[in-house]
Formats: sequence, C-alpha cells, structure tokens
Amino acid sequence: MRMRRLACIVVDRREVALDMGGISKRISKVTRDMQSFGVQQTIVYDRYTQFLHQRQREIRKTFSSAFESDPVGLETNQFTRNYVWRTILQRLSAKHDEHRDSEMTEDELQDKLVRLLETKKSLIVLDDVWKEEDWDRIKPVFPPKKGWKVLLTSRKENIAFSPHPTYVTLKSESITLEESWTLFQRIAFPRKDTTEFKIDEKMEDMGMQMIKHCGGLPLAVIVLGGLLATQYTLREWTRIYENIGSQIVRRTSFNNEDSSSVYYVLSLSFEELPIYLKHCFLYLAHFPEDRAIDVDKFSYYLVADGIPNPSYYDGATIRDIAEGYIEELTKGNMVISERDIITSRFQTCYLHDMMREVCLLKAKEENFLQIFNIAKCSADIQSPYKSRRLVVHWSDTFHEEEEINNPKLRSILLVWESSTEGWKLSGLCLTRLQMLRVLDLSRAKFHGEKLPSNIGKLIHLRYLSLYKARLSHLPSSLRNPKFLLYLNLHKFSKSPIYVPNVLKDMRDLKYLSLPGRMHEKTKLELSNLVKLETLEYFSTVHSNVRDIHGMTRLETLSIYVKGESGCNMEILSSSLRVSRYLKELTIHDSRDSGLTGDAGEFVLDCIHLNKVNLSIYMPNLPDEQHFPSYLTSITLSHCCLVEDPLPLLEKLLHLNDVSIGALSFAGKRMVCSGSGFPKLQHLALNQQLELEEWIVEEGSMPHLHTLFISQCEKKLPHGLRYIASLKELKIEMMKREFKEKLEERGEDYFKVQHIPQVKYAFLSFFN
Repeated sequence: MRMRRLACIVVDRREVALDMGGISKRISKVTRDMQSFGVQQTIVYDRYTQFLHQRQREIRKTFSSAFESDPVGLETNQFTRNYVWRTILQRLSAKHDEHRDSEMTEDELQDKLVRLLETKKSLIVLDDVWKEEDWDRIKPVFPPKKGWKVLLTSRKENIAFSPHPTYVTLKSESITLEESWTLFQRIAFPRKDTTEFKIDEKMEDMGMQMIKHCGGLPLAVIVLGGLLATQYTLREWTRIYENIGSQIVRRTSFNNEDSSSVYYVLSLSFEELPIYLKHCFLYLAHFPEDRAIDVDKFSYYLVADGIPNPSYYDGATIRDIAEGYIEELTKGNMVISERDIITSRFQTCYLHDMMREVCLLKAKEENFLQIFNIAKCSADIQSPYKSRRLVVHWSDTFHEEEEINNPKLRSILLVWESSTEGWKLSGLCLTRLQMLRVLDLSRAKFHGEKLPSNIGKLIHLRYLSLYKARLSHLPSSLRNPKFLLYLNLHKFSKSPIYVPNVLKDMRDLKYLSLPGRMHEKTKLELSNLVKLETLEYFSTVHSNVRDIHGMTRLETLSIYVKGESGCNMEILSSSLRVSRYLKELTIHDSRDSGLTGDAGEFVLDCIHLNKVNLSIYMPNLPDEQHFPSYLTSITLSHCCLVEDPLPLLEKLLHLNDVSIGALSFAGKRMVCSGSGFPKLQHLALNQQLELEEWIVEEGSMPHLHTLFISQCEKKLPHGLRYIASLKELKIEMMKREFKEKLEERGEDYFKVQHIPQVKYAFLSFFN
C-alpha cells in the first residue's frame, strides 16, 4: 500500500527540491518495509544469468519461515476455477482426501477453502494471469483481512494496474539501449576484454541496430548475443542482420503487439539451428509450461523417434548425444538447464515462457505435434490428421477411440501432474497404430490390469514406458517389438506383476527398468542384452546375476539381492568386474544372512564409479585406496558398521554428497575432523538411534550447503556454528523438544542462528 502511494509523491518539480529530505525518509521506510516482508535487492555484477537464478532461489528459501507452509504456486492461464481452488486446497492442507475433494461442488470447495485461509498464514502465487476476469472468478475464496497474501504475475498491464486500494503494483522495467548493448557485447564478444581483440566497426553497427528489436528484454538480448557469438565473419553477421526482417522470420504467426519484434529475434535463433537441434528444440513442445524436463528420459524420446544426429556423434551413448544437444541449446540461451551436482551432467531443462511460445508456434508451422489438454478441453497446435505426434496433458477422461484417429502417429505421450490419477484405457486400439515408435503410457489404468496383447503389433516401437501403470500381467506378444531401445516396467505395489521371459529377444535395449515386485513364476534370461547402458531393479530371485557379465556398456546398475539366489560377493564382483564404464551402482540386500565375502572387492574394480548406494551387511568399510578415485556420492544403510565411517569417508577428496542411513553405524560416537570433507555439500544422517555424540571440529566441511537429520535424538554438535557455508538445515521425525531447543532463546539456538533456513517436518509423530 505504501509502495503504491510513493509513486504519486512527485506532483510538481518545485516541490521535489523543497521536500527532498522527506522523500528520502519515505523511500527508506518503504525499503525497510520491503525487507521486513522478505523483498531483497539482488545485485549481480558481470555474472551469468544462472548465478542470478541461484541467488534468487536462496533468497526465497531464506524467508520461507514467514508463512506456515511453503508458498503455493500455479499457472492460472490454462486451468478452470475448480482446478485452481482444488490445487490451492491440496497444497495448503496437510490432511486432505484427494478423491473426496475432486467430487466436491464449487460451493463446498469455496467454503472449505475460506475456513482454511482464515486460520493460516499463506502466500499464494498465481503465475501468468492472462484475463482480468480470471482473478475475479478465483478471488471469492480469499476472506478479507486475514493472513493470506496473493502474488499475481501477468504480461497484461490492464490486469496488473488495478484501482483497488489494497493492491500493490510492481512493474518490471525493461533495460535501456545502453544496458542492452553492454549485455550483448559480453555474450556476442566473449573475447572482448583480451588485448588482441578488436570489434569490427560494421559488426558493431549491425549489432546496435539488431538489439533495438529486442525491446529491452534481457532474454532476447542474450539469445541474440548467443547466436552471434558463434558467427565469426562479417558475411555471417550480415546474413543474420538481414534475416531479422526477412520472410523466413516474419512468416511466424505472432500477434501484432509491440512485443512482436522481440519474438522475431527469438524466432531467428531457431531458424539458425542445424536440423538436428531444430528437432530437439521442437520436441520440448511436448511438455507443459514450467515443467522441469528430465534430460535422461528426454534423450530416449529423441533417439526412439528417429531424430537425426550428425556423424560426429557416431559411437556415443544415447545419454551423451542428448547431453551434447542440451549443451548447444543452453549455450545459445534457448533452454535453461540444471546440472546434477554429483555427476555434473545435465539433469533437467526447461523453456523460458517466451521461448516456449516460439517453440509452440514453430511446432505448429511444422505440423510437428498435437497437444490434448483436458483443462482446456481442446486439442492445440495442430489437427490430429496432420500431426504425427500426440501428447496428452493431465487427462483422466481422454477418449482414445475418438481422439486417436491418425494411423500414421509416430508417438503418444502421457504427461501427468504428480497428484493426478492415471489415464483409464478402455478402448485403445493399438492394431491401427502400427507406425508408433514412442509410446509412453506411464500411470495408465488397463482393463483387468492386463496389457492388451495387440501390443505385439507395434513392431516399429523403440520406446515403451509402463511406469507405475496399473498392471498385473504382461502378454507374451511383448516379444514382437524386438527393436525396443527403452523399456520401463517399474512400479512398487503390493500386488506383483507377471513378466514373461520375452525380454531376451530385445537385443537392442539400452534402458531397462524392471518392476519392484514380480510374480514368483517370473524367470528372466537377460544375458543377451549386451547393449544395455542402464539396468534398474535387477532381482537375483528372477534373474541370474551372471547375466550381467556380458553387459560391458553398463553405466547405471541397481541390484536387489533377495531369497535363496546363491549370490555372494565373489559372484557379484566377478559380474561387475567387466563393467568398465559403470558410474552409478546400487546394491540392496534384503536377506537376513547378507552377502558373504569381502564387501570391498567390487568397489576396487569399478574405478569409474562416482555414485554408490550400498544397503548391505558390511561391518567394516574397505580401505581408502579401495574406493574409486573420483567417487562423489555415497549412501550407506543397514551396513552395521562397527567403526565410525566418517574418518575414512572424509579422506575421499571428491565427495560432495554423503548419506548415513538407518542401521549403517552401530557405534555411539562420530567425528568430523578439522580438515575433513573438503568438497562436501550435502550430508544426511538418518535413524542413528545408537548415536550419543557427534563432534564437528572447526574447519570441517567448509562447503557444506545442506544438512538433513532424521531420528537422531542427541544434541546437534557445537561445531555447526563454524560452518559458515551452511544454508539449509532439514529436521524430520524428531521430538518437539528438539525443535524448541533450536528456536530463538533455546539452549541450542547459537548453533543454528547463522543458517538462513531451518525446516521441520513430521514432528507431531514424535511427541
């Protein structure tokens, strides 16, 4: 309220000189008010955009304790009022019946939300509101003068500048032409600051003219700069300069608003891509707005669909090919990506809103994709007869017989919110879809919990996902799609699933994820699958561990040792010894007797491992020299170690993630020495029930960012106060007395007062 009035102070220039002191005081007051509400200024000098994003995330986390629950965020431009209200209720309510809530009328839903918001302090973010009436339809659930606050974002000024007296309006300003030029030079001329570098005057003039089309939008300036950074000659710059106004770009169906020239610049970055990157970029149109796209899964979509790749990728793994594609698009500032801190590989990527609009419009021009969005009750992008790719967003009422009527479809993808129910398949006729190469039926529900036998008709299939699908039986006809590259059958459920012994015929498989629980009659021969790069949930009950011996290309492997399989450490070590490319290994032994033999043997031979998860009986860790040199992550549970594991683990110089899980240590004292864990960023201690003392010496873990503690009842170590880098402390399943000691005026508050974010969960279970 005060911020809005501040904009009206300057009525006449003469009054400014007379009341400059008063204005300064009011500005200071507004600044203090902003800071009290968690609004901070972020200043980044000469850094990359990703650093700014990281800094903003940390600031948001720092002030999360101002509300009783995490902020609720959702995009309103694609949902009905009922959906928005149900989503808010679901995310604010600790206890809710999802099925019951879905059947409530709007009046019942409104009453329940009003009662909830009257008793909670909440921040609700409604992102990208397109219509003024959308907010008018949603706002009846917000009671007056209570602890809730709503943050609306919109690209439409008529929505943002409302005359309502309780609204505070903040407008993001565009950068000036001079600021645009400074930003552009830093990206387009990365060698600008070197002594031998000189900018061609004609290139400089063209650059100045081109950035005028960016409209002061940093994204457009960055994308244009990234495009020109790979063009080194005057001729190449001239071609791009001329193309900005050419028919190639202007044929895009953007509206005639003032921002259209910005879209032309963004569109040009697409036109300049090589053909394989164009296909990769267009494939991103499958995913909803702001959805973090799993790069590993995305890589198999591309290859299975037959997206071409240049010859210099010959011989590379599927994951490496996608890694290269995403890196090129990231360098061109066309996608935003995040790396896994353990492997340094790209983990997720997503599109900026404006770049996504370019992606959708280009997909429409190319007849690339049809999107069925149940929230809009419509099909977007292209008619089903023209598009050969179909994606369904969040639909539990999708009528496949009516909607899937193009016999030339190459791919069908289902994309779900984590809270939505799966797709009920009643009449999916696979027989008429024999051109399919990609079929993702994750979380689908099948009649009688049986996959239709006509799946065998899809002989061109390269990608099949039945992840978390409601199934109890797979047909023997599954053997017919012999050229599958990706097969995901994984689900955890009480009811087992029967898998026939047909996987042995899929000799081209690169990725295989098996069910967590299979029928006792399931026996799988997997020795023929020598091209596998990822094998998950391999069970020694249903397969022979010696089958792994020929899988020399494995990079990711998880083994579950169960029953009377006769598997011991010697056999396991022999099978793993040939896996020279193995990078991630999980071994889980659920037997009472545990693996016999030297537990360190397999570690010694897998020299490229960087991530290890061991849930096995192992009273003693192997010696330091037996661990892989570049191990970055280790998780231990049920090891029953007799000696403190930390003095050994802290000597592994590349570790940045350590998790000490349930029953991993049987002792009473743990010590982190002053020089230990030089690169550790994440540490988790879980269910260390016998632990009585944990000592952290000054200088230990100098880069620790996140500490997670669960069911460890003893006091936090005094040494935590020395770890200045610690940004987040998560405490779960502890007594409330533990929390009270860490709160202000508590006896242990001095240990955690420097940590920006301290979060608690499930304390009520441990009173």
